[in-house]
Amino acid sequence: MSITKPKADSPVRPVCPVCGKTTYSQGGIHPQCAVFKADKVVRETRKVADAKILATQPQKQWTKHCPRCRRQVPARRAACECGHRFLKTATSQ
Repeated sequence: MSITKPKADSPVRPVCPVCGKTTYSQGGIHPQCAVFKADKVVRETRKVADAKILATQPQKQWTKHCPRCRRQVPARRAACECGHRFLKTATSQ
């Protein structure tokens, strides 16, 4: 009796480069993994662009940057004009 596993004669399916699981799509990558990979590139380029913008604008004293519109607002403001809320309120029970 042999203790080795039997060899598969069927064609080997490609492995997704993002998640490492077997994929059945023609491109060799799951559609949701392709979207995740594309979004990652967009996030990285946006982060670099935002860093350049923030580097060109010196931050004034007693101000903070809004993460949504990148505007400088006074430090004590709880919300920006664009609608972003800085402070998270505790829910009353």
